Amino acid sequence: MLRPGLVGLFALVLTVAACGAPDPDGGENSSGSQDGGDSTAEISLLTASIPESLNPLAGFGNTGKGKINEGLLTLEGGPTELPELVPHLAAADPEVSPDARTWTVTLQEGVTFTDGSALDAADVVATYEAIADPASASPIAGDLVNLQTVEAVDDTTVRFTLAEPQVSFRTALLIGIAPSESITAGQQVAESPLAQEPVGTGPYRVESFATDRLVLVANDAYRDGAPELKRITYVLAADDNTRAQRMTAGEFDGSVLPPRLTETFQDDERFEVFHATSADWRGLSLPADNPVTSDPAVRMALNLGIDRQAIIDGVLVGTGRPAHTFIPPEYGEYHNADAVFPYDPEQAASVLDAAGWVMGADGIRVKDGQRAEFTLMYRPSDLVRRDLSAAFASEVLPLGFDVTIEGVDFDQAEPRAGQDAILLGGGDTPYDVDSQIYKALHSSYPAAGAFYDNPSQYADPEMDAALHEGRTSVDPAARVAAYQRVQELYVADPSMVLLVFLDHTYVQKASVGREWDNLSTMLEPHEHGTAWGPWVDIDQWTRRS
Repeated sequence: MLRPGLVGLFALVLTVAACGAPDPDGGENSSGSQDGGDSTAEISLLTASIPESLNPLAGFGNTGKGKINEGLLTLEGGPTELPELVPHLAAADPEVSPDARTWTVTLQEGVTFTDGSALDAADVVATYEAIADPASASPIAGDLVNLQTVEAVDDTTVRFTLAEPQVSFRTALLIGIAPSESITAGQQVAESPLAQEPVGTGPYRVESFATDRLVLVANDAYRDGAPELKRITYVLAADDNTRAQRMTAGEFDGSVLPPRLTETFQDDERFEVFHATSADWRGLSLPADNPVTSDPAVRMALNLGIDRQAIIDGVLVGTGRPAHTFIPPEYGEYHNADAVFPYDPEQAASVLDAAGWVMGADGIRVKDGQRAEFTLMYRPSDLVRRDLSAAFASEVLPLGFDVTIEGVDFDQAEPRAGQDAILLGGGDTPYDVDSQIYKALHSSYPAAGAFYDNPSQYADPEMDAALHEGRTSVDPAARVAAYQRVQELYVADPSMVLLVFLDHTYVQKASVGREWDNLSTMLEPHEHGTAWGPWVDIDQWTRRS
C-alpha cells in the first residue's frame, strides 16, 4: 500500500523527461536524441515524487533495483512473471540450512563504495543491525522481525540467523547496503547523513539533491563499468495532469501517467506507451470500529455487489486485472483461482436482507436505526485513487449504501483509519507470496507495523496459523497448501474490498527507443515510475549503433 515513509518518501516514483540539460526555468532542452545524437548522454526525468530521504536504512531502493545502493540480491525476470532473486553484491546464491534458519552469504570481492572504501562483511552487518535496531526508527524494520543475529564470519562472509524458518527471507536480501563507516549505532534514520548524501556501490552517485530535483551521475569506478547514460536529472511535477500537459508540449521524453491520461498518446507517432504488469493492488479498508463496515454481512455484500471488470474498464481503460485476494495469478501454484467473489448483486442483497439491513424509502439500507453510510478517504493528489473511490461509491449505491468520498492526506487519514474507510494500495515487495500477504492479514498488524498494514484489524486464529505455516514451512507443497487455505479463509470472511491489480502505464518519446537499446519491463511492485517501466535497467542501456 502507499506508504508515506517507505513508498511516498523513499521510492523513486519518477518519469522520464527530455534528453539534455535542464533549462533555468525548470523546462528541459531537447538537444539529445531528436537532434541526431547526444554525445553527453544525459537524460532528464520528470517525477511525481522526489524522495525526502535517500537512506537505504530507511527503505530507499529496497526492491533490489537501486541505482545508488545495491542489495546482496537483485531481480531478474520478464514482464509477466515473478522475478527471480539472483546474486548482486553476493558472489553466489545464499547457502541456506535445511531448516531455513541460517543463511550464509559470500560477498563479491573488489567491490567499492563511491567513497573509495571496499565492501566487506562489516558493512552488511552494520546495515542490517541498524535497520533492526528500534532506536533507528527504520520504516522497514518490520521486514526483519524474524532476524535473530547477523554476523561477519570473515571479511567476505555474512551469516544471518533467524528465530524461526523463513524461506521468504530472500526478499530481505534486496535491501541496499551502506558502508559501516557511515552508520552510527542508535541514530534515527531520519537524522543520518545518508538521507541526503548516500554512499553506495551502485552504477550512479548523487551529484545534487533538493526538494524538487535529484541529479545522478555515472559512477566511473563501478565494477561492471560506468553506465553509458552519464547523467539522470529527476524534476518534480506531482500533479498527473501537469505531467501529461508537459509531455504533450514535447518538454519531456517520458512519464508515468494514469491509464486514462495515456490515451491521447496512443496514436501520436512521437510517443510510445508502455504497460507493465504488477502485483500492485488497490482496495479499500473496512474499519472494525465502524458500525457499518464492521458487520461481516456488509463486508461480504460489498465484495459480491461490485463489478470489478466494469470499474477497470471505466476508470483504468482496461489496464488491470480484477483483484479478489492479495495474490494475483502471477504467483502460479500459490494463486487460488477459485478464491473469487462473483459479481452477484442479487446475492449481495440477500445477504444484507438476512442480516437485517432493510432498504429505506430513500434507497439507503438501515439496521437498528443505523444508516448504511460511511466515508471513503483517498489520497487527493492521486487521480486513480480518486476515480476508483468514486466508481466504488457508484457501484454500491444500488445495493443501499451511501458512501461519501473525501480527499485526505495520509497524516490526516491515520487517526481516522479506525472509523473511516480508505482507498489503499499494496504489494511493496511481492517477490514471495509471504511478503505479499503476511502484513495484510496477520493479527499482529497493524500494531507491529503501520496503520495501513491490516488496516481493518482482521483477526482470525485460523488465518494466523495458515500464514505462519506458509512463512515457516520448508516443504514447497506445504507452503502451497497453506496459501491456498489463506485465500479460502479470506473469501469466506473478507477484511477489505480489493478492486484491481494495476497495470502501470508509461509514456516515452519514440526517439528514446530509437537511440537506446535494452529498454525493458518486469513484473512491478507497488513502487513504480522511472525507477521501473522501460527504465528499470537504465544503467544497462547501450546506444544503438
